[in-house]
Amino acid sequence: MGRGRTHEAARLRVSHVVDSYRRYPGETVTLYTRVEVGRELSRFRLRVTVPPGLVAGDCQAIDQPGVTVPITTRNDGANHVIWDVEREPGAPTSYEYCVEARVAPTREDCSLESLAVVTSQVDGVEQNRDEETATVTVLAQGRYLDHLPAIYREDELMGRFLMLFESFWAPIEQQIDHLALYLDSRLTPAEFLPWLASWIDLVLDEAWPEHRRRQLLGAATDLYRKRGTCQGLREYLEIYTGGKATIVEHRAHNLRLGPDARLGSGVALGTRNMPHTFSVSLRLPPIASDGEGEEGDRKEAARQRKILAIIEAEKPAHTAYDLRLEIEPELG
Repeated sequence: MGRGRTHEAARLRVSHVVDSYRRYPGETVTLYTRVEVGRELSRFRLRVTVPPGLVAGDCQAIDQPGVTVPITTRNDGANHVIWDVEREPGAPTSYEYCVEARVAPTREDCSLESLAVVTSQVDGVEQNRDEETATVTVLAQGRYLDHLPAIYREDELMGRFLMLFESFWAPIEQQIDHLALYLDSRLTPAEFLPWLASWIDLVLDEAWPEHRRRQLLGAATDLYRKRGTCQGLREYLEIYTGGKATIVEHRAHNLRLGPDARLGSGVALGTRNMPHTFSVSLRLPPIASDGEGEEGDRKEAARQRKILAIIEAEKPAHTAYDLRLEIEPELG
């Protein structure tokens, strides 16, 4: 237990990625680095290596104004961007950095590796170290040359000229290649959800959390099949509220028909019969903790109005219902 806490307090971890893993000469890449620091560390050094084949440009310590960035060059031609950071020990936190670079001209395809190393020292002795590598594949010629006679490969200008069109059309090709993902409610961008919902005449409430809108859209076709049924209403309410719904349909309990039965205008069919009615019991999670006082009451009233609207829209038109809500207590 004690050793685990000590390790967590002194944690030093680096994550290093690049915004695109395939580039052509002349294009730019951005190297992103995140450093996670334990609560006891007061100083660390981050070194990001920009390999030969990439020309280092702007460097930035994100959300750390005033931080200077020295750039040194070794004999191997690689640039090293170094941040020395001092901080007050306290809560664990993370720092983010980015380095922009331009791909240098090349006649052959190659892979360029950028290394991020983070270290901390105490009295000149290295105590912690972590590193990660990000790789960029550089293509010397555009793919569109594959569709032309081989003689055009001998013309460097033609290869560079076709790269322009490829850079323009590549995003469109990528969208077409991944069109199926845009039609999947689990994966499509959030701004596409209303468009998908319009295909099945479903209006999504923008006040809903995104994950519930995705869940409702994915279940919409099945809910349409069950519309007007107890199961369909229960599933719809549970998707919206995130709580547990119980629905009881009321049927005849003591209706008896036989030789002694006498029916007439003043006779009720049983003393406990409530035909065409049902009861809904909902156990709801509490409103988010940031909604307190009048704001919390307003959100709760809006939630209850939406529940009533769902029931009215999904129940058979000739039925009536009772609704009972129970709010779960907040933890702590």
